[in-house]
Amino acid sequence: MKIILVMLSFLFVNLSIYANEHSGKIHLEGFGAWSLNILNAGNGNISVTYDGLYSGVAMNGTEFGNNSSVQCLGGLTAFKGKFNDESGICKFLFANGDTAFTKYNGSGEIGKSGSGTFEFIGGTGKYKSISGTGTVTRVQIQAAKRGYTQSKNIFKGSYKLN
Repeated sequence: MKIILVMLSFLFVNLSIYANEHSGKIHLEGFGAWSLNILNAGNGNISVTYDGLYSGVAMNGTEFGNNSSVQCLGGLTAFKGKFNDESGICKFLFANGDTAFTKYNGSGEIGKSGSGTFEFIGGTGKYKSISGTGTVTRVQIQAAKRGYTQSKNIFKGSYKLN
């Protein structure tokens, strides 16, 4: 009987480890700075493109993206200060050199915090066939340099390595 319990325990532990390596939750938080290109047509009518870098730390017992470096390129067009067409692509670079890519969409108001959704679209190495979705929240921070914006970004969701 003890042998069966030991074998079942071993099997359970190994299956748990296997499952954790192939899927999981995402709770990634960090800070970024984004260079801006702006065409201001006045009255809150603005077209913006940006290219930025973000460093993420895994939170609440999650591991995905811990100490990753992320680059995002995107843009939006605001009318009367509001937009619903923010979109772009982010590249997550992991410590071992593997990458994962997301596409995202968002909405909000110029100069204020906002939110959106993301979806994995591929990657390299271990993340070649990654899938998953989630939400991203941007907490706006006063930029220290003109021509940039700074923010705290929070990614929450789930992923699966197919």
